[in-house]
Amino acid sequence: MHKRKLFWIPILFLFVASLTVVGCRAAAPTATPVPPTPTKAPAVVPTIAPAPTVVPAPTVAPTATVAPLIKYELSKETQSLLVKYPQLEWFGDLKRPTTQPRYGGIFRRAGTSGSNMPHWDPRISSASALSGSSSCYGGLLRQVADKYGGRTTPIPSPDAAESWKRLDDLTWEFKLNPNVFWHDRPPVNGRRVTAEDLKWNIEQYRENSIYSGSLKIISEVTIKDPQTLVIKTSEPYAHLLAVLSGTGLQFTAPEMEKEPGGPKTWCVGFGPFAVKQYQPGTEWSAERHPKYHYKDPRTGQQLPYFDGVAAPGFSDPAAVFAGFITGKTSVLLNFGRGVGELDSALKACPTCSAIISPNTGFDWHIAMRLDKAPFNDARVRRALSMGIDRQAILDTVFKGGVGYVSTQIPQDALGWDNTPSLEQRGKYLQFNLTEAKRLLAEAGYPNGFKATMDMNATTSGAQLSEIETVQFQWRQNLNVDVAFNPLEYTAYYASYVQRKYNAMTLMGVVTPSTNWDSSSYSIMYSKSPTNFYFIDDPEVDRWATAQRATSDIVKQREAYKRLFDLDEENIYRLNLITAFTFHIVAPNAENVSPTLYTFVYSWGARNLDLGWFKN
Repeated sequence: MHKRKLFWIPILFLFVASLTVVGCRAAAPTATPVPPTPTKAPAVVPTIAPAPTVVPAPTVAPTATVAPLIKYELSKETQSLLVKYPQLEWFGDLKRPTTQPRYGGIFRRAGTSGSNMPHWDPRISSASALSGSSSCYGGLLRQVADKYGGRTTPIPSPDAAESWKRLDDLTWEFKLNPNVFWHDRPPVNGRRVTAEDLKWNIEQYRENSIYSGSLKIISEVTIKDPQTLVIKTSEPYAHLLAVLSGTGLQFTAPEMEKEPGGPKTWCVGFGPFAVKQYQPGTEWSAERHPKYHYKDPRTGQQLPYFDGVAAPGFSDPAAVFAGFITGKTSVLLNFGRGVGELDSALKACPTCSAIISPNTGFDWHIAMRLDKAPFNDARVRRALSMGIDRQAILDTVFKGGVGYVSTQIPQDALGWDNTPSLEQRGKYLQFNLTEAKRLLAEAGYPNGFKATMDMNATTSGAQLSEIETVQFQWRQNLNVDVAFNPLEYTAYYASYVQRKYNAMTLMGVVTPSTNWDSSSYSIMYSKSPTNFYFIDDPEVDRWATAQRATSDIVKQREAYKRLFDLDEENIYRLNLITAFTFHIVAPNAENVSPTLYTFVYSWGARNLDLGWFKN
């Protein structure tokens, strides 16, 4: 049996210098609050606040204080996979590289035609970030994650800002790196990045982006001098640095806003790679940015190591697989396609390495219009959840240990080293038809009801099999008839981002965020513009607000546990089974790896600047 190491998650909020921080058929019962017994949080190691971060050039991020975890074992099936395939590693247990960095080569990641970088504007949807746009863009701060660390809780690191300090409870000051340059193409032609550029981008993300729920707390961005930016918040905010360093905040040259088509048409950023060729939705490629400002925090060498990155287009998953096996790409991403493809890939390439990881931020679930009947009745939501036989789905759709029960709060925020098993989850996630039927009858729906569910028209693989199984189980067991409404991706995405879906919608990615506030306040607080679930519960508001006001990890974890339990009790969303992802990497590629939150080949593509080829 594979024995998992109990790895310790670095808690980024503890290094104080960086992070100080409608009608229905029957009356709906009041949302059940979580019992007021205080959550018992793990003991935290006390720290001494270091001096304000001063980084003359990009350097190694400060070491964060570690806090003990609650340990949950991987399932026996998943452990068996790790034994069966010696090349397969759990993402938290990766071995460090055995070779030194080398320059050269093109790192290629595959994409299927139609979904491969549909546009370059990461403010308006997750599509560009998921296609790897951060390999081209930069930000005020960044997160460094590779085989040397940073794969669990992300740690803010320098980018356009080379140092920062907290002036008071509401004010942060950022010293800017004077040697950051836009890519050398119109309309900026390689000019220097200015404080005005950064201020404009921050305000754009606050007002006009899918991240505005977390950024509305920024009250003012001012330019103290050409090399100093000051950001004020309307109230103490523990997550500011985590949000500003998030992989989704990717800054474009302001001049692009006035170009025909705007930032959608091309990436003009200051990241490690400059786009040189692009066909919307089909393929793209980028070459090394010669004036890239970032150096390897471990070796001090100029980055990036790769000469470029590329995403050639393939017609379908079979072509993607063939492209990897024949050496046309450097990585094969298996998300929801099962163990069979992993087995075939490792047989065809026994020297390839493989990594298995969860998908925090990608967890599959169903959103419901909580402001409308019948979903504004907690009894209906509980009945629907208890009417899903998740164990049967695990045993059939996800056989072989390739799935886990989705969680509404990131596991590292809760202090868990892994997600709990189905048996360890709330009572309303357990299959119980007798109770489900009783609750539906009590709510006024003894004969079931009809509803519609929006979904991406390209939904396929395990996700499609799972939702079809749920549809069948509801119809068979509860007489709840849910009709699917497949939508083209742009329309599907807009329907829930603009909160216009009619009844239910199948969800995967919400926003490509890597901070705890986006998973709590941003999508759960009643007045947040990105509360896509229509959650309106004073208890949720209380704890969603509490978690962002303190840097005390014990108090934060208490708030996250309360939010987790409130969701388990009131079923604000219907958690499904999410597929583990298998990352199969070419034998010559080194130091490219996923994290708890990102695929390095996708929304964590900025970290491709740290990868290299062995030969």
